[in-house]
Amino acid sequence: MDRRRIEARASEIARSSASSLGLKVVDTEFVQDSGHWYLRIYIDKAGGVAIDDCADLSEVVGAVLDEEDFIPQSYILEVSSSGEKPLKSLQEFRDFAGRWALVSTFSEFRGRRRFEGRLLGVDGENVKIEVDGTQYSIPMSKIAHARLAVPVEEVLDDES
Repeated sequence: MDRRRIEARASEIARSSASSLGLKVVDTEFVQDSGHWYLRIYIDKAGGVAIDDCADLSEVVGAVLDEEDFIPQSYILEVSSSGEKPLKSLQEFRDFAGRWALVSTFSEFRGRRRFEGRLLGVDGENVKIEVDGTQYSIPMSKIAHARLAVPVEEVLDDES
């Protein structure tokens, strides 16, 4: 079974399990990292995701995955908040408008390669983001990596 089919089937399992727990699956990926395979499920819910939400979904999904046994190689199942979810498509940039993100470009664009700020959505093939009061419209073709992020202020507030 190829990677995309594994992701699709795992996503179906996760989505059907998540709804009964009051959770929403926002992405599923099956990737190899540092020699290990990972099945990553990113979730969200109104009011935020707690560690128990991740553990509950992991337990339910893990049981179904063990029963169906359709993934040929060994892997690590990770269920986490959408807080640092990779952004891969224009649709995801639309869906997460208003959220904090980190966008890196292949080469310098408007004097920088790293843009961290509030996503403003999409305009055609461009991703719109506001960084320190300045709005940028970055062509999707120039984006090397992008992910949701947690604003520094929220991290500092949590530590108080």
